[in-house]
Amino acid sequence: MKKKKKKVFRELADKYRCDGTTPRCAHFGLCGGCMFQDIPYENQLLLKKEYINSLLDGMAAIDTVNPGDPYDYRNRMDMVTAFGKIGLREPGNYKSVVDIDSCEIMQEKSRDLYKKIAPLARNIEGYNYLSHKGFLRYAVIRQARFTGQVMAGLVVAQNDDRRTLDGLIDAVIDDTDSLSIITQGGLADLSFGEITETLKGGFIEEDFDGVRFRITPNSFFQSNSAVAREMYREIKKETEGRVLDLYSGVGTISLFVAGHADHVTGIEMISESVDNAGINRELNNVSNVEFICADARPFLKEHQGRYDTLIMDPPRSGMHPKVTKAVNEMNTEKIIYMSCNPATFRDDLLILENYRLESFRAWDMFPQTPHVETLAVLKRK
Repeated sequence: MKKKKKKVFRELADKYRCDGTTPRCAHFGLCGGCMFQDIPYENQLLLKKEYINSLLDGMAAIDTVNPGDPYDYRNRMDMVTAFGKIGLREPGNYKSVVDIDSCEIMQEKSRDLYKKIAPLARNIEGYNYLSHKGFLRYAVIRQARFTGQVMAGLVVAQNDDRRTLDGLIDAVIDDTDSLSIITQGGLADLSFGEITETLKGGFIEEDFDGVRFRITPNSFFQSNSAVAREMYREIKKETEGRVLDLYSGVGTISLFVAGHADHVTGIEMISESVDNAGINRELNNVSNVEFICADARPFLKEHQGRYDTLIMDPPRSGMHPKVTKAVNEMNTEKIIYMSCNPATFRDDLLILENYRLESFRAWDMFPQTPHVETLAVLKRK
């Protein structure tokens, strides 16, 4: 399936590419971070519109893809440190890392921080993820768009060689609002783990229309705050009554829509995220929201008919078909479905046969890449 999708996007890229479009990044074509910098941005939106309409083929259609900022938008970048390099992997080649000096889709403050980190990280023993030997695995850089706060996380294979990081830490700590050492000793290629040292802060905060969100080193947050805020505003308009928020994470959507709801219940199976959601609730002094650590399917089966609005923002891999079937049997009047994967949304729409599609829109959450975010509103038949 992935190979087929890549082929589709290569063909669409050839169709919409134009002479005279100069990529802003010197690494374009070498690293796998971007695919479309040689395509005019207005054509990228047309490309994604064609992809979505072709994929959904009569089930749903869009007239346009709402634009984002073409560059300087990403909240988070995970830069791998291996083979004496720091950067991103080659497209289609997991074994090769492209040494990157700067990344143009990062926000400005985090890009400046990365420019300080990169040359120092190259002098620290990296982690060979093929032989599973070495020390520094990732430099993770995050920036909150609307507060400007910046976080760095240094992911290491073990904390024994901590002193080798001293020079890097001293050079960048004043440029961060939060700096942590994260230990990931497993064989899997992961950029999160146990927070073994908090050197500064421990979190950053983002602000969406006065709603404050605390972001910790391991917590998920949308990669594009500007577009996410636009979409949350649309979700809020559709929210009413008793609300269930599936895959609620650190509570961003639940808390943002709370003012339009009688009560919101957020369901999330990752306990750290539920804990952070509780902190965010207290941070915003919201009383009509609760967060529950639970698996979605059994919760849905036990709580049929109790909610007026169901909000879903599942991971890119989508929902398990059994979860989608349980949603179909919930008897909720309205479903608001935010998705970063139109293919899994299409599969779920086929299962949600008790619902009709009322509206469907798309936003360019990830400019320069093939990814696109959609928002659907479904009503019970």
